[in-house]
Amino acid sequence: MVDFVPNHVAPDHPWLTEHPEYFVQGSADDLVADPVGFLAVGGAVIARGRDPYFPPWPDVAQLNGFAPGLRQAAADTLRDIADQADGVRCDMAMLLLNDVFARTWGGRAGAVPEQEYWTEVIGSVRAEHPDFVFAAEAYWDMEWNLQQLGFDYCYDKRLYDRLVHDSPDAIRGHLHADVDYQRRLVRFLENHDEPRAATEFTPAKERAAAVVIATLPGATMWHEGQFVGWRVRLPVFLGRRPVEPVDQELGRFHVDLIGCHRPTAPG
Repeated sequence: MVDFVPNHVAPDHPWLTEHPEYFVQGSADDLVADPVGFLAVGGAVIARGRDPYFPPWPDVAQLNGFAPGLRQAAADTLRDIADQADGVRCDMAMLLLNDVFARTWGGRAGAVPEQEYWTEVIGSVRAEHPDFVFAAEAYWDMEWNLQQLGFDYCYDKRLYDRLVHDSPDAIRGHLHADVDYQRRLVRFLENHDEPRAATEFTPAKERAAAVVIATLPGATMWHEGQFVGWRVRLPVFLGRRPVEPVDQELGRFHVDLIGCHRPTAPG
């Protein structure tokens, strides 16, 4: 499985000069008034990527999920990936939902399409690759919405938050959800956006939480270094990491746990 980022690209991506119509665009006045939110590329002013709850990300350019050409290009890219891989993890997948994208960009994105981005793109890929797996990084309790649009799996961020902050009763209540729905969730204790489990949980709680996510229906995601207690959350921009101590006992625990784990397929 490889990573697919549908919402934005790097500012040196060739689409910026070859296909500016794929992007959310602004004006020269926007660039002057908001140089943090826009960048000039060739003869166009392009919005920097963002979600509706945070300032613009300074290192990316915003794709226009409503643009027909962009949707076709995304489907073409994914079909090429599907020729080479088993599936994709789709970064911030909920940002491309029609209502979310319209709320984020308003009139800059143009008219809201009749069809959802993911319905169109996933349907195009599945026509040629019916078994290709789509997993959504999903927040804001939008897992169900994304499953209905064709995703095989969605992040279960709510369970992560409850394991970190809530009581056993709250966790138990979360697990009363329909089993078919739960089989299409991705359980995790770490990812590149969250604190390391070794810093967030006590040793006993970390082991108990690991048992929970490893034995529930659905998919389980383990992060690099989680098994042996790494504590440094590396910025995604950094290509090197410090040498960290290895917790051998925690490592043996995870080896035993994985040996007992039997993942379940959706559906």
